[in-house]
This record gives sequence, structure tokens and C-alpha cells, in this order.
Amino acid sequence: MRPEGSAYMIPQMEYDEQPISRTYQYRKVMKPMLEQLTNGRVPLCSSGYEAHVMKPMLERKRRARINRCLDELKELMVSALQAEGENVSKLEKADILELTVRHLHKLRAHRSLRLTPEAAYADRFRAGFTHCAAEVSQYIASTVATPAPVDAAVGAKLLQHLGSCIRRMDTTPVASPSPVGAPQSYGGAYTPPASPQDDATSVKMEEALPVWRPW
Repeated sequence: MRPEGSAYMIPQMEYDEQPISRTYQYRKVMKPMLEQLTNGRVPLCSSGYEAHVMKPMLERKRRARINRCLDELKELMVSALQAEGENVSKLEKADILELTVRHLHKLRAHRSLRLTPEAAYADRFRAGFTHCAAEVSQYIASTVATPAPVDAAVGAKLLQHLGSCIRRMDTTPVASPSPVGAPQSYGGAYTPPASPQDDATSVKMEEALPVWRPW
């Protein structure tokens, strides 16, 4: 029973405000924003989107690129150092960069770090052209005994043209590299320079050209 003359007081319960968890924030704020972005309803220039989504995403991508390049650089450096007889066990990121810079300085000191000279490209072009011309000559010669041989006049002109191209390669000097910033002309046809390395191949080609005799 309640005591007379006194009011019955209902105790009031106080509820403490609980902090909002990150999961709740993601579900209520970030997830709807990402869904709207996927549907094209949120512009990419939104300040909230840039602050909460784009910057962390770009930072993660940037770090992933750096780590991937460092891993590839580590594999290359370990292989190069082991080939030189050095024992490499564990490398930190700073060690990888330091060893790479040191290795590049060493290559430059030994003049191994340079571009391929123009003569090397010319030699490769000349060797490939000579090989292709020899293949053409052999093919024309192989069609003589077939029911449908290559026309005699066409075959003779083709072999004559290939032979003149090879002789022109032998007499064309290697062009010196153009200075930086100088304009280059691409109007004329490219004639590859000569090379003394394929003299034997040229002799074989000149011997192979007159193989085909349509008459």
C-alpha cells in the first residue's frame, strides 16, 4: 500500500547516448551514397564523395602501384646481384631503391647503359631483307616445273629489283643520329645502311638470284 499523504513517484530511467559504430555509419551513410553513385545519381564532384570515398580509394591504388613496382624491381635486382656473385637475403624498400640506383651508376660507369646504335638496327634490317629475297628466289625457282609457273618476265624483273636493293644497301652509309630537337624528314623511302657483317650472306644471295632460268 502507498503511504497516505505522499505521492508515488515513478523513477525516471536515464538512457546514455551510445556512440555510433563505424558499421552503422557505413550502412546508413556510405552504402546509400555508393548505390546512388553506381546508379549515376550522385555527381563525382560531390565534396562528400571526394572526402569519404575518392581520396582513400586513390591512396590505396597509389600505394598498390608503388608496392607492385617495388616487388618487380626487387626481383630484377636480386637476379642481377646474384648473377654478379652477391648474396642478397632480405631487402627493405629503401634497400631496393638504393641498390637500384647503385646498379645503374655501375652500368653507366661501364658504358653498358646506352641505347642501341643505329648500325645494329641497320644490320638486322639488311639481314632480314637478304633472307626474304633469298626465299623469293627459291620460291620462283621451285615453280618452274609446276603446272602454273611464275611469269618469266615478272620473275626476272622481281629478282633484278631485289638484287639492286641489296647492292644499294651495300653502298649506303649509316646516317649519323640527328641532334635533339632537329626536324626529321620522312618524305622519301627508307634505304637501310650498309653493314660489313653480312658479306657472306650477300654473296649467297647474289648466287641464289640467278638460279631461276625461265628460258
